[in-house]
Amino acid sequence: MASSQDAWYLSLLGLAENFRTSSPPNIKLCIQCLQAVFNFKPPPRVEARTHLQLGNILLTHTKNIDLARTHLEQAWLLSQVINAFDDVKFEAASVLAELYEQQAQSSLSKPILRKAIELSQHSVYWHCRLIFQLAQIHASERDYELASSLLGVGVDYAHISNAAYTRVLFLLSRGMLLLIDKKFQEVHPLLNQAGHLVDGWQGNQFQKEYLKVFFLVLQVCHYLMAGQVKSVKPCLKQLQQSIQTIMQPTWPSDESVSGPNVGDMFIWMPKEHLYVLVYLVTVMHSMQAGYMDKAQKYTDKALMQIEKLKSACLD
Repeated sequence: MASSQDAWYLSLLGLAENFRTSSPPNIKLCIQCLQAVFNFKPPPRVEARTHLQLGNILLTHTKNIDLARTHLEQAWLLSQVINAFDDVKFEAASVLAELYEQQAQSSLSKPILRKAIELSQHSVYWHCRLIFQLAQIHASERDYELASSLLGVGVDYAHISNAAYTRVLFLLSRGMLLLIDKKFQEVHPLLNQAGHLVDGWQGNQFQKEYLKVFFLVLQVCHYLMAGQVKSVKPCLKQLQQSIQTIMQPTWPSDESVSGPNVGDMFIWMPKEHLYVLVYLVTVMHSMQAGYMDKAQKYTDKALMQIEKLKSACLD
């Protein structure tokens, strides 16, 4: 039977959740209830989870970034020494690292992600997600070599973890960085390998179509960057067909595409963004091929789609 102290903090947690999910939500009272939990010296697991909840709520609903950061730091500090506590431990690391990045403090975000990657080797989803996150930071700092090396680790890890879809995502992400870094000699065999894996895909056909779009975008960009404009047409045609398939009303939501394997719960970008990207790739090809009217037409279509996305975000 719970002690009176347990009953207090459990009641406060229940009240906080009630305020958070009420219509409309009462965020101020939710935060007050969560902060009051610490007065009853809850067990370390409850304390760490409550710090994470507070950090997330303050980030989402208030401008009190410093307090959110303090709670996230506490959640990460406490959860590191608690066994079998992956969801709190790695979410705290991920959200805190993201916050440091927003504050231009990558010297703080990178060590946290490295530590979290080290601790998460038994958890396929978190290990892959944290590798992607750290690689993204290195890529944004133009340290493409280190980012590419990390993605290579992801390729091998996903392979031994039977996360076939995520393995190809890592592979294609690595190809994308090599293209950005203009390492054309290295990207060619990598795209060949990815192309064989996509063509021979035996699993979820929705995943195959997403991987195919990612692969074809890179293939088109590779040809254009190498000045091989005539080689682009067949790839571009396939890409346009694939994106039409993905944009069909009967196509499942992005969340449904990942399938039952927790290690495969990733997408490169939402399908609405892919749609814009295919228009832009078509514009690039049209301009290099000298079809300026066609380039203008697809630019207008891309801009119209971007406006739709902006309106949807505001709604």
